[in-house]
Amino acid sequence: MSGLNQSGEPEPDPVVVPDTGIDWARAVRAHQAVPVWVRLTFDDERPACTEKGFACAWTDQHVLVQVLWELSYYRRAREFWVHAGQVKRRVVERRWLDRSA
Repeated sequence: MSGLNQSGEPEPDPVVVPDTGIDWARAVRAHQAVPVWVRLTFDDERPACTEKGFACAWTDQHVLVQVLWELSYYRRAREFWVHAGQVKRRVVERRWLDRSA
């Protein structure tokens, strides 16, 4: 359970790949997390949503993504294994490099 929504009901998690479906022998851990967009789908009637996150590990078919997950009154980082087709690389602008001291 990710938390409680405003009506006090449990907030559903997205549809994810269970850990038992991951080929751990072929999983590659990222030395530095890669910024990505991830499309999350749900079992209930909620529409799919695209969230920004980071790819932390991957296999040839799946990606372990970390996203900020909305709880009833705060957000926290959560990790989900999703299918690779749900993930696209994103660019993070480094605006702070152009700033003068």
